[in-house]
Amino acid sequence: MPTSKSSTTQQYSATTSDTSTMADNTCTDNPLLQSWASQPLRLPPFKDIQTQHFKPALEEGMRLELEDLQAIVDNPEPPTFENVVAAYDRSGHVLDKVRSVYSNMCSSLNTDELQAVQTEMSPILSRHASKCTTLPGLFEKINAVYQNRKNADLTSEQVRLVERIHLDFTRAGATLNEDDKKELADLKAELASLTTEFQQNVMKDEETYEMVLKKEDMEGCPDGLIQAARQAAVERNKADDEYVITLGRSLVEPFLTSSSRRDLRQKAFEAWTQRGEMHPDRDNLKIATKILRLRKRLANLLGYQSFAQYQCVDRMAKTPEAVMDLLTNVWDLAKDSAKKEREDLEDFIKSSGEALEGGVQPWDWRYYAEKVRKAKFDFDESLLKPYLSLEKVTEALFAVSNQFSIS
Repeated sequence: MPTSKSSTTQQYSATTSDTSTMADNTCTDNPLLQSWASQPLRLPPFKDIQTQHFKPALEEGMRLELEDLQAIVDNPEPPTFENVVAAYDRSGHVLDKVRSVYSNMCSSLNTDELQAVQTEMSPILSRHASKCTTLPGLFEKINAVYQNRKNADLTSEQVRLVERIHLDFTRAGATLNEDDKKELADLKAELASLTTEFQQNVMKDEETYEMVLKKEDMEGCPDGLIQAARQAAVERNKADDEYVITLGRSLVEPFLTSSSRRDLRQKAFEAWTQRGEMHPDRDNLKIATKILRLRKRLANLLGYQSFAQYQCVDRMAKTPEAVMDLLTNVWDLAKDSAKKEREDLEDFIKSSGEALEGGVQPWDWRYYAEKVRKAKFDFDESLLKPYLSLEKVTEALFAVSNQFSIS
């Protein structure tokens, strides 16, 4: 469930106004709230941003967004597209700006300090979103523009924006009575906390799990992976002759693809599939059960039979039945494709004289698929990687970006 404006409204705002003004005029020592106009490509000053900056920046962003929305409500002029819908679309830019960095960091920087901020702020941000969509007088103005959208000489894009915002508000409970609005806000806040906990459990397992190996255990692995595993060992204060495979994708997936040790591939794969349930204090099964129950109640409160129906109503599929029809139609084709790939793997294994007990297992798939790719197409992914180093990719990114002017 989104807690900020939909992508449709953000795209409209990006093409109709300079939304940097509000943030650029915010004077503060907090780098999240300062102007980024002087930064390369107006990117955030990541080197200056500290964990303690997020909470006050988010709080300031929420305060300013409510001010923006209250100004719409207090405007004495008759509701129009410009003074209601376009004004709403421009509102909350500071919060959007801060959250763009905050969300990125929460999903990539798994420190205890940032997790504490995320745990505290998730329900607060959820309740803020609920407060915005139930602000007295706001939906009434949006609804007035919505009812008159076909007679207001609007472009098709503007009509679409009006309809999208109106739908977002109704799906957020703007038409519910006060008791139901309160219950909905409570449900969303609890769901925000639970989904945050679920995500943090997965990230904690990825961070803490380690498969400690010796050099001979890295048989078949390319030099780049061996170096990365050694660096991971150094960061974890392991012995000089030890190497570490974690559950980070940059380590575990290359290991599953290249390691010739089937027993270690199995160990790594099984750990990969158990993220979020490796420790009694991180039981995502219980959390998922709570989430499903709360989602069903939320959907029922908004007049839907199931959460799937609630999710699909503003998607291309429209109904859960249409989704299942698509999946059913694809299922047989997907099974045929997987069966053909398995046969290719088994033929390759047989032709190479290997005996694979139990046949091809999930932890074997990447390993033998890579071998088949090399045999059939003479393509070795490891030979391409030196051309895709971080420095080269960054250089290419900026070379392309600098071809476009930034207003």
